[in-house]
Amino acid sequence: MTAAVHAPLRLVPCRDACPGGARRAHHDRLLTVDTDTDALLELIELAVTWHELEHPRERLVGPQEWATFAERHHWADPDRAERAFVLAADIVDRHAPALRARAGRTTMLDLITG
Repeated sequence: MTAAVHAPLRLVPCRDACPGGARRAHHDRLLTVDTDTDALLELIELAVTWHELEHPRERLVGPQEWATFAERHHWADPDRAERAFVLAADIVDRHAPALRARAGRTTMLDLITG
């Protein structure tokens, strides 16, 4: 007797060339932010601490890539994925002027944008 095992159908989420090597694990984890609450919280925690902690940037998909990351992939819930990455990038961007000000490199644009 032969038994057939049916594996769940999985969409290939990548549309473009995606990172391999050391960044692949983080890339694959980010692919679940629209369906996995823990992955979503990890993204927000990373955004909040991006400027404060020494993150292994050679192993991470960084904030400068998050906006396009959402566009380059297929999602179970595209709206949730887009909101998650836009919010995370906004959190990182909001911390940047304060850090420049503490470093004594405040520009007129920093003063205007807050």
